[in-house]
Amino acid sequence: MIIYDHDLLHQLTGDFMTDVVFDCHAATELELHARNFSGEHANVVGKCLSKFHKRGEFDYERAINYVERNLVMPAAKDYLLTQCSMTQSIRNTFPRSLRLWVSEQLTDSYRAEFELGNYWN
Repeated sequence: MIIYDHDLLHQLTGDFMTDVVFDCHAATELELHARNFSGEHANVVGKCLSKFHKRGEFDYERAINYVERNLVMPAAKDYLLTQCSMTQSIRNTFPRSLRLWVSEQLTDSYRAEFELGNYWN
């Protein structure tokens, strides 16, 4: 499913990415793969973000970029290696806007856990 309705896209993504159109199936696949492909990556990211949240130094924009670099990008590379053909590029399959949207979703879930008092040790 590709979102073409600008109002619906704004409603789904908020102000973060209002002029972006991407494949929702690819976004869902990448988000699920990022959550499940490696516990090590997710735990390292969760531990680092929880450290900053405990200190009160949690910056949402920096957290999104950190999650994109250290969790979503490795998950996208792994997904391409295991599920796609060798001729597909990461830029075509998972464009940066899609990876940032997935990073925002994952950062929101981490922050929700932190606000409940669930931190990584």
